[in-house]
Amino acid sequence: MAANDNKTDFIIGLLVGGALGAALALLYAPQSGDETRETLKQKGSELADTASDLYAQAKDQTATLAAQVKESTANLASTVKDSASTVASRVGDTVDKVKEDVVHGVADLKDAATQKATEVAEAAKAEAAKVRSSAKKATTSMGDSVEEATA
Repeated sequence: MAANDNKTDFIIGLLVGGALGAALALLYAPQSGDETRETLKQKGSELADTASDLYAQAKDQTATLAAQVKESTANLASTVKDSASTVASRVGDTVDKVKEDVVHGVADLKDAATQKATEVAEAAKAEAAKVRSSAKKATTSMGDSVEEATA
């Protein structure tokens, strides 16, 4: 890009320098006023044409540069969109994995709690049976003592 700018600057400098040199040569040339004015008019017309050509070149280069910037921007936007899509997909996968882990963890916790509750219920039944057995023995033992006391 810098080399292209250098070429353009050189061409502009060459044209402007040539036009100034031609104008100075005409002013100092041994011609009549009418001839000098006609020559200046021609050189001015040539200079205007050259300036018009340079303007057209600059306009074309600007359009080309704008198209390149637009294309680069579109490519960058596409890359960003693709990257965002990839990140979103990875986040979605991670969320799904965490959700799955939580579901499995809850199921494991539920199973462990159910097993513990079953163990506690069985231990409570066994304890209740022991208490009933002890109460029966105590009642039977009391009944025998009452019969002995009354007899």
